[in-house]
Amino acid sequence: MFKVPQYVKKFALKFSVFLLLFTLCRILFFVFNYNQFPEAGLWDFAVGFGFDIVTTSIVFIPLVVIELFPNQWRDTKVFQIGLKILFFTLLFLAILMNLADIEYFKFSSSRSNISTLKMMTYGSDFLQQLPSFIKDFWYLFLIALVLMYLALKIYNRINNIDNGSKKNSWLKQIFWFLVMSLLIIVSGRGVGLRPIDTINVTTYVSAQNVSLALNSTFTIIKSWGKQALKPKQYFSDEELKTIFNPIKQFDKQKILDQPNVVIIMLESFSVEYIASINKTNVVNTPFLDSLIGESLVFTNCYANGKKSLDAVPSIISSIPKLMDQEFITSIYATNQIESLPNLLKQLNYESAFFHGATNGSMNFDQFASKVGFDHYFGRTEYNNDEDFDGVWGIFDEEMFKWSVDQMSKMKKPFFSTIFSMSSHPPYLIPEKYKGKFTGGETPMHNSVKYTDYALQQFFAYAKTQSWYANTLFIITADHTPASGNKEYFLDMGNMHIPLVFFYPSDSTFKGVEDKVVAQIDIMPTILDIVGYNQPFYAFGNSIFADENFSPSYVNNKYLLFGKKHLLTFLDDKPLGLYDLNDRLLNPNREGQRVEVTKYLEKKIKAYIQTYHRDLINNTMTVNE
Repeated sequence: MFKVPQYVKKFALKFSVFLLLFTLCRILFFVFNYNQFPEAGLWDFAVGFGFDIVTTSIVFIPLVVIELFPNQWRDTKVFQIGLKILFFTLLFLAILMNLADIEYFKFSSSRSNISTLKMMTYGSDFLQQLPSFIKDFWYLFLIALVLMYLALKIYNRINNIDNGSKKNSWLKQIFWFLVMSLLIIVSGRGVGLRPIDTINVTTYVSAQNVSLALNSTFTIIKSWGKQALKPKQYFSDEELKTIFNPIKQFDKQKILDQPNVVIIMLESFSVEYIASINKTNVVNTPFLDSLIGESLVFTNCYANGKKSLDAVPSIISSIPKLMDQEFITSIYATNQIESLPNLLKQLNYESAFFHGATNGSMNFDQFASKVGFDHYFGRTEYNNDEDFDGVWGIFDEEMFKWSVDQMSKMKKPFFSTIFSMSSHPPYLIPEKYKGKFTGGETPMHNSVKYTDYALQQFFAYAKTQSWYANTLFIITADHTPASGNKEYFLDMGNMHIPLVFFYPSDSTFKGVEDKVVAQIDIMPTILDIVGYNQPFYAFGNSIFADENFSPSYVNNKYLLFGKKHLLTFLDDKPLGLYDLNDRLLNPNREGQRVEVTKYLEKKIKAYIQTYHRDLINNTMTVNE
């Protein structure tokens, strides 16, 4: 009984093959993203190998049940073909998840999870862009084929090993099934009181190397079914209100008399590209730089998430991303929340959301309907595919100009949100401009130049409209893109975006402010400006407040930008404190500035407790 049967040895060899390919995927992940892990060492890979063992054990549970469960058909051809199909189906999915993250990580700054898969099901974005993905990232598909071929050759050799005696008693089969099941369960779950989870990795590696030590299959599995938040109780209800209260109300007079309001969200427009803010000599956005000279600009604005799905709730409803899932993809997506369209409707504003992508993209049309936009204008409403880029949506220049015509038809005052899309992979530029927008370090730089030009055409056309002079334009970005510059892929630069207020007929909206602000401050600011004097719920505050903060949850940890510092926070304790001018996050001043650390720690805990409480209880509105 204690002599290991040949079929069990074969099972162990297949397990080793799976584990080997996980390790190869991790090495490739590092090779393609090495500049984002400057302090990575052998220990990080050793920890990663441990998580690969855990993941392989979890993935192998169906194989344990089918291959090792006592049966009399083990050596039949049909049984072996079924095993082979199951093995390679699981292997292909696991490899695909990890190879896809080689490139996706550059944009999201974290491993994929279940919300990433959900996002792919919205609209037809994924299917539309699949040919482009294959064209741009062909090498990943080639790597996947090579790995699958390698696995197939090894698998066949394992299967060709002589089984020796085919007679294994029922008792012996039961014994080895129980032994191997126990080993798989222990190695997949761990021996602690709770199963191994993504948070456990922080015990062994630095926060910067968390994504290197994890693997994408593990993070997707562990996020499956984890949509529900758990209450946090750092403070009593009374103390919590003294630290952070989401109920806001302005009692002063309006700053502008019912202006039209247009928010322009520029896809992936990091401060890295904007010379007038980053103070470099490399000009990628000449028009935006010139407009900033005539505007009120905030040079320390930070995004509240790393995806477009994070930006829209942050800007429109002042809700940051403070959980694994994006609000739009979470089980809380149907919760009642405040929003600019609904609140401005009380002041007789008509509202519209413009996004040139195919309707259904990222579920924006559904979200726009939920939060009260009167109109949604997408590719369907544009209704002219001569201006379709063939992959993503309507080119920015045409969509921007068309939005001007639609706004001219709206009742005044109006509120509009325009979301650009051309500076998004695959970075397509109209054929008529071939050779015009070139010379950038990457295709992303060239697409930024094109969108800047489209923005120039938008303002030139809008200037001819009667409503232009009485319109407040607010320009920001949804998030930052991937960057090859160390300053912009570390936590601080990774969240750094522009925030520009341009009001053509009011010279007071000019100047440069270096105070910290965030996307979540846009909604309160607009309500402050137009004189909305009823209470409302928001995580942000007006830009005219004494102090603002930017909380977010990125790469499995919380970030909080405060007056002069960035606090990183994980597992209920601070990880680091950095001056805002320490762009490379060195040195860590947590031990030197204890009072500042304590102050920001209380703030982020208050944000987290409030966020969890009010999402769970569906209380992110003002109770009448």
